[in-house]
Amino acid sequence: MSVNKHNIINLALQGGGSHGAFTWGVLDRLLEDERLDIEGISGASSGALNAAILAYGMASDGRDGARSALRNFWERVANEFSEIFQGSLLDTYLSLTQTFSPYQLNPLDMNPLRDLVVESIDFELLRKRCPIKLFIAATQVRTGKLKIFENKELSIDVLMASTCVPSIHHAVKIEGEDYWDGGFSGNPAVFPLIFNCKHTDIIIVMLHPLERPDTPTTAEEIQQRTSELSFSTAFLREMRAIAFSKKYIESDWLPSGYLEKRMKKTNIHIIEDQALSSQYNLRSRYNTLPLFINRFYSEGYAAAEIWLENKFDSLGKRSSVNLADIFC
Repeated sequence: MSVNKHNIINLALQGGGSHGAFTWGVLDRLLEDERLDIEGISGASSGALNAAILAYGMASDGRDGARSALRNFWERVANEFSEIFQGSLLDTYLSLTQTFSPYQLNPLDMNPLRDLVVESIDFELLRKRCPIKLFIAATQVRTGKLKIFENKELSIDVLMASTCVPSIHHAVKIEGEDYWDGGFSGNPAVFPLIFNCKHTDIIIVMLHPLERPDTPTTAEEIQQRTSELSFSTAFLREMRAIAFSKKYIESDWLPSGYLEKRMKKTNIHIIEDQALSSQYNLRSRYNTLPLFINRFYSEGYAAAEIWLENKFDSLGKRSSVNLADIFC
């Protein structure tokens, strides 16, 4: 690899509860590589948290600040939430959510994550000095439409809206509109990075497996797969549209318009959790034991290391995945 090569990238970060520690590992390794700078990040759910915390750390103290902010956040999740989200109490609560709404089970809408995020991010500083373009996804409950919040709109409510699992938390109201988890409508949304950022390399960090080898047959397996699909359908549809568009545009040697030229130049790259997520059931997304968090972090760091070794030279030149084979 050329030691002098320097690239500016955009990131699209999927959500997946505590599995987002995989994304932390990926980001830590990418931030460690001084050949890379980040222009924009799109994120939903835990992807939105990772995006905002990275950006806040970057605004505070550059890439070292970003790495430190991410580590501090995830270590606090592991240390402070382990007792809350483990054991029979969690199993009982999640079972109750199948019958009762959060408005019944949690009438005060208590959310320890909200307090941790407030303590982890200075939103005023983030809005004023954020060096990265942020695109935070939430789902409008009334219409099902995707809402993208950008830098000047960032707040604790925006992040809580993006992470709002409706079976556990009350909808988050922002300017009179109720929102649920951004994963329902864009997990993550890729188009803001294509049309609102200057640079054309997009790295998608994926937490949900694209394929399952077997058809689920047990109730738990079916529930897990339907949940995966509900949080992947919008993303898969968007990527299918991107793949078809690029294939059509690239067959024309002279694209005619701005959108066509922009799409033709866009390069897509993927760093994915190929093994871990498939080993765990749906409830593992609430597992915050330190060993669990650290395992996902280590796997993410290693996956980014492998990607840098094998795919770095594709940046600025071409996509490092065949979009048609994967998404069409």
